[in-house]
Amino acid sequence: MNQNNRTDKRIPFQKECILVNQFGLIETQAVDMSKIGLGLRTNSTLPFKNGGELAVFILGKDLPPAKLMWTKKDFNNTTRLGLKFLPSY
Repeated sequence: MNQNNRTDKRIPFQKECILVNQFGLIETQAVDMSKIGLGLRTNSTLPFKNGGELAVFILGKDLPPAKLMWTKKDFNNTTRLGLKFLPSY
């Protein structure tokens, strides 16, 4: 299986996004979105660990909770985050 196992096309999506869990809250910037997840960017220190469940808030969007799948340090002290939406029951 190849490294990039995305099956859903990501579309550019630029909106402010707030992530929340029991350990804290951070403001992020959405970069792209697919049916199953969201790509984000932040300059903040992350109070979250990979695998953690997060509430996702974007104005005008009704989004399910998501799991933090990966983080990657980017240029200019920015961190990229990959979220996967959790199935809603």
